[in-house]
Amino acid sequence: MPLQFPTTQEVSHVVRNRVVDPAQFIGTRFCPVRNYWAKDIEYDVLEASRGMTKAHLIGTDPKVATLAGQSRKRMGTGYWKETYRIGEDELLFARQAGTYNQRAGRDQVLQRAKELDDRLETRLEWLRWQPLVNGQLAVDEDGVKYTVDYSLPEANLPVLEDNSRWSVKTGCDPLADIGTWLLLFRGTGARGVEAYFNQKVAGYLAQSQAIRDLLRGTQYAKTLSAQNITEALKLLLPKIDFICYDEGYTDENSNFNPFIPDDRFIIRGQGPVNELMMDFASTISLHNGTLERPLPGKFAVIEDKSGENKNPFVDITVGIYGLPRVFHPNWIISAKVA
Repeated sequence: MPLQFPTTQEVSHVVRNRVVDPAQFIGTRFCPVRNYWAKDIEYDVLEASRGMTKAHLIGTDPKVATLAGQSRKRMGTGYWKETYRIGEDELLFARQAGTYNQRAGRDQVLQRAKELDDRLETRLEWLRWQPLVNGQLAVDEDGVKYTVDYSLPEANLPVLEDNSRWSVKTGCDPLADIGTWLLLFRGTGARGVEAYFNQKVAGYLAQSQAIRDLLRGTQYAKTLSAQNITEALKLLLPKIDFICYDEGYTDENSNFNPFIPDDRFIIRGQGPVNELMMDFASTISLHNGTLERPLPGKFAVIEDKSGENKNPFVDITVGIYGLPRVFHPNWIISAKVA
């Protein structure tokens, strides 16, 4: 009974229509993937509206308004793809299973494609967080080296020093620091709506004597910990949603790398309804569409050489082209707190 392998079109459909668990990766809240019908990326960095309408004297010409400016940002794109080869040993296993199940080869290819797609979604989440964490995207791996600067204002990248660091539990005052940083949203057209940090920083916050003093007489007075610090902070600053986000990835050396570093506290702003702070611009690829009309979006390519006499194999390639775009860099505050 011959094995059946899915076509490139079939696997691409599966990869492009997978739904990522939002409980695992939350970057899509503020950075959705959007199709960008070009090879290179170009976009406007927007400034907040300023001033108000002038008083007018009847019978005279209206004053000419000066509106907020915008700057044009141009960059290339990022190429993200990798291939997995199902070699002869795996094919033999599939053929053995295929004796009873003709779909064994198809299931094996789809399973490997999904594993590659999991790796791609991890890369996309890492890309989303780079502008928020570092104000830039720096890539230096496998012979690929470039940096994209997202022009965050210097004031939006504060660094705490000495006893003001949150890791010094008796000398720091996190609530005062957060209050100072929230003032940076004045005049930007946005207000701070969400704060992100990982489990390590959650522990620093829970140990802060200044926070514990403020929570005396509350339900958190004796039970405050990294596990409930987000609810306690919400009690003190009710207009901010505090999110402890401890996701990341394990590298080839078995080291865990959190998307938000152990020393970072990030505040995200939100402006008018339907106004995006940033997105991931997915650029066109020859792997999608046709040579005459390449398309953006995820892609998956299957090369079936299982009929080769010498070294039979099936290659699966999954990827996406594109980079994050930040339209409102002053809606991001990334503080180094430890």
